Amino acid sequence: MSEERQEWINKRAYSLWEQHGREHGHDREHWEQATRERDELERIALPHHLKKTGSGEVDDATRKAINVTRNTSPTPPKKSKPTIGRGNVV
Repeated sequence: MSEERQEWINKRAYSLWEQHGREHGHDREHWEQATRERDELERIALPHHLKKTGSGEVDDATRKAINVTRNTSPTPPKKSKPTIGRGNVV
């Protein structure tokens, strides 16, 4: 398992633990849920042909491209200025 994937699962499992009131004794359930969520994210977010065969992970070039896409926020739409025409008071 890559360090990046491991870190994501760790953080998600911790978040689940916090959401459930920090109750002890459910760490395995939180870990398994976080792992399932990561698997589903990878399954949905990446086309099959970009994954390394059998590893469940993507190659470095694909990972970089995904990160660039995720870190690029779309520009908000420009607000149109009201037009001043005949009969409009300024």
